Order: sequence, then C-alpha cells, then structure tokens
Amino acid sequence: MNAFFDGYINSMTTLQQFVQQYDNALQNKWEKEKEADFGSLNTVIHCGSQSLMERQFQKEYTHAKFTEVQTEFRSKMNCLIHHCHSDGENCTYIVMEESIHNEHCRERLFTVFCDRKTKDVQC
Repeated sequence: MNAFFDGYINSMTTLQQFVQQYDNALQNKWEKEKEADFGSLNTVIHCGSQSLMERQFQKEYTHAKFTEVQTEFRSKMNCLIHHCHSDGENCTYIVMEESIHNEHCRERLFTVFCDRKTKDVQC
C-alpha cells in the first residue's frame, strides 16, 4: 500500500486531495502496465531451456512476470529427487538442491511432505 501511494500522499493530505491523488496513482499504474504490455508484445525474452512449460509461460506472460517465473524455473533445475516414500495417501520426498557458491559446490536437502487427499504440501 505504501509503495502504491508513495509520492502521491502524506500525513497532511486532505480527504479531497486523497481522492484526487488516488485517481492520479491509478492512472499512473495503468499507464505503466500499458507500456509493459506494449513492450512485451514487441520484444521477446528468450527461454533458458528447451522446456515446453517455460515456452508456454514465455508466450502468455508479460516480460516482468515471465522473468519472475524464469528465475523460479532456473532454480528448480538444480533440484533432484533423492528419495521417495509413499504410504497411500501421504508421500515424502527428499529433494537435493545442488548449487555453486564462491566456487564451492553446495548441497542442501529438503524434506517435502505431500498429502494426496487434501493436496497439502509442506517443505
């Protein structure tokens, strides 16, 4: 909320000024979204893999949203399912993430629990 109104209102703003500035903030936001959509239609951010899923995101999302998804997508490429156990309704996965930090290989293990009945997932 603060970021939305930043530069438009302050603690001394009257109610009448607030209504006026609210309209200005909405107009500015709309114009920025319109510019982002236009930029997304006329340029392409290339995929970082040969994944059909990533390609679908590339075609459907704006550049800003696709960049977010691409960052998440890339980080998942470092994850491998190390072990899986299922007892019917519940599954437990041991996921190993491999990464390099300061030229040193690092491995982190995550335990992921999945309840098939409720579709709840915890990590």
